[in-house]
Amino acid sequence: MARVITLDANVVIANLASTDSHHARTIVLLEDRQRAGFASSALAVAEALVHPTRTGQHDAALAGLNTIGLQIVPVAEADVMGLARIRSQYRVRMPDAVALHLAIATTSELATFDDTLAGAARLAGGCRRRLAVWVPRRPRRR
Repeated sequence: MARVITLDANVVIANLASTDSHHARTIVLLEDRQRAGFASSALAVAEALVHPTRTGQHDAALAGLNTIGLQIVPVAEADVMGLARIRSQYRVRMPDAVALHLAIATTSELATFDDTLAGAARLAGGCRRRLAVWVPRRPRRR
């Protein structure tokens, strides 16, 4: 997989929900960093699709993810020990461990609105490899 920006579930959710408090910041991220490309774990995408599925909008949500070129990366058996190590070492929830594992495995930047995950990613980046954490900021008012 080419180097991409890993999107945490909260960023994927904010992209899909125009009423989400992070929606505007997510749009800025997607527009500013489109050239890099985006990836997210199947777990994160499934989480992001819960509400659209409940409201019968799952087809539109999937089309929206296709529009941004999101690569959906499966969680594989080979990931099990790495996920356990990340969850243990950084004391993050399993969905966050999955996002962090994907970012580390692909040496990609990680976009998240979760302060705990961002902190864990900064620590992980300082250990063995550079891991940039991109926490989208509020767009400037014009």
